[in-house]
Formats: sequence, C-alpha cells, structure tokens
Amino acid sequence: MDHLEAIVTLNNMVSEDFCKKIIKFSEKNCNEYLHIGTEKIYNKEIRNVLGYYLDSKKDEFIFKEIQKEIERTCKLYEAKFPHLTLSKINQIDLLKYGEGGKFDCHVDTSTDPTRILSVIFNLNKDYEGGDLVFEDQKNNIIKQIKLQTGSVVFFPSNFMYSHGVTPVTKGTRYSIVAWLQ
Repeated sequence: MDHLEAIVTLNNMVSEDFCKKIIKFSEKNCNEYLHIGTEKIYNKEIRNVLGYYLDSKKDEFIFKEIQKEIERTCKLYEAKFPHLTLSKINQIDLLKYGEGGKFDCHVDTSTDPTRILSVIFNLNKDYEGGDLVFEDQKNNIIKQIKLQTGSVVFFPSNFMYSHGVTPVTKGTRYSIVAWLQ
C-alpha cells in the first residue's frame, strides 16, 4: 500500500448548517494566536492562526456536537483500516485563518498521550489559498488538497504525514482539528 492512501478526504460529510453553527461559535471564541508544540512557543512566521481549545466541560454542548460528527465520520476511516484501534478523542480545536494565516509543515505526535489519528473538518470554501499540503522527508509537497465546505480529512499523526496549511491570500478559512488516541 502506498502510504498516501492513508490520507482520506471525504467530501460533503457534514451539513452546511453544522458548519455555519461552528463558524459562528468560532467568530466569538477564536481570539488568541495558537502556540507551536508542547513548549508553547508563539511564532507567527511558523504558525499564524487564531484558535480556541474546546473544553469538554465548559463547552459541553458544542464539544458533544463535534464529537458526534467525528465519531460518525471516523467509522468510514476505520472501515478502510480495520486494524486501527482508537480509544478516544484527545483534543478538539477550532481554527480561524485570516489573510496571511498559515501553519508550516509539522507532525502531530509531540503530545502526551500520543496522537494516533488526525482529523480536519473544513467549514467553508469562500477563501483563497489555505490549502492542506503534505510533504515528504525532503520537504517536497507530495499532496495538496483544496478543501470544500463540509469536507473531512483523516490521516495518521506520525512522522510520515508532515502537513501544513498554505497562507490564506483572501478571505478567512475556518476549520476544526481533532486528534484521536
């Protein structure tokens, strides 16, 4: 199997109403620039995105709604990879990439507990740039995805799946990112 087969994009997986609801919540809550890695480094040259870390208690209603969609769509990924064993959602973040917003290529495993599967829900398409890209070990782009409203992307969180978001050149890109362990 080619390792790129583990990057699975599912289009039109979440409703437009769901996307609008999360964008509205994001507009109110995505007010802080997000850090890089566990050392909590802030560097807009590497990661320039406003975000919000959902709290399963404080944000229970919206957290459960997103959790339900992750679990529903994840079943399709698990059907393709029946040896995959996941126990729970590790974290859910809301992201707002304004013009110039980006995140250089990185991997998602530098956490404790270790992330197994990364998930991205794209909430809108009325922006330019902001493509999801995957790089090989020599920093060459090997896959570039322009996501649509309601698209979901799954991929392993490990070192083989270095990924990032190209700079947004027009508009605002909204998304949900989550990780499963």
